Amino acid sequence: MWTSVGALLGAVAMALWIARPQPQPSCAATRSVPDIGTTSRMMVATGSTGVVNWHTAEASIPARRGEARYYAFGPGVACSFTGLPTSGFYVGISTAEYAHADLCGAYLDVHGPLGDVRVLIADRCPGCAPGQLDLSTAAFEQIADRSDGVAQVRYAVVRDPFPAPELSYELKPDSSANWLAMLVTGSGNPIQRVALRSVPDNGPWLELDRGVDNYWTISGAGPGPFSARVTDVRGHQVEISGIFLEQGPRETGLSLYTEPIPEPPSAPTTAVPIIAPQAPLGLAATGCKG
Repeated sequence: MWTSVGALLGAVAMALWIARPQPQPSCAATRSVPDIGTTSRMMVATGSTGVVNWHTAEASIPARRGEARYYAFGPGVACSFTGLPTSGFYVGISTAEYAHADLCGAYLDVHGPLGDVRVLIADRCPGCAPGQLDLSTAAFEQIADRSDGVAQVRYAVVRDPFPAPELSYELKPDSSANWLAMLVTGSGNPIQRVALRSVPDNGPWLELDRGVDNYWTISGAGPGPFSARVTDVRGHQVEISGIFLEQGPRETGLSLYTEPIPEPPSAPTTAVPIIAPQAPLGLAATGCKG
């Protein structure tokens, strides 16, 4: 008897599983993305906070699978980048992956059904789940048909993207001896920490705290001038000198890393090259369009 009851319950459970509602795509029909193998490097989370402890894994780990949509622009991206060309290649990532702006300024290589594109992480997508990307319209058109609205992709965080960008910084207008906020751009890799030191008294290095707006802040640093030490997640480090409590962006003429020595040309390949962005770029998401 118990055998018959167990068999009946098992049959009912199987019928319910088969008849369960299936998830529906969020936009239009999608095309499949070609398998790119395991040649890309990516960032993987090693802590409960997500991307805060991301480190680079070598080429044995494949790029992550995900889904990409496109979005329109307006001023005021989450990473606080300004003056960004609307025709550039940017991406907004989920709130969980964005965390405390940990990946702002890094780049993703995105491989789609029709091609590849390199995009700057410049924004946060509040409506995205981890693995969902909001690409700028120009970037989306490099990897899929705009009419599709959504595309299956593979993507990976780029290690030491080239050409190495120039490091720049800008202080918030209300920065003072009592409180200072500093935005650092042109890092290429995710920034791990920023420290500040008062030059006149040759004081100790003081660690700054990163906010969700991508500004690094500190209280009571003094009137300056200062030196800043910027370190990325790969251990690259550079020191910026001559920082004053002045408004406006400042170029440093420095890069966090140097370009590698070119290797001898290899055999011809038919692989589609990654399309590099024009400059640090980004903008605000308005959602998916069909």
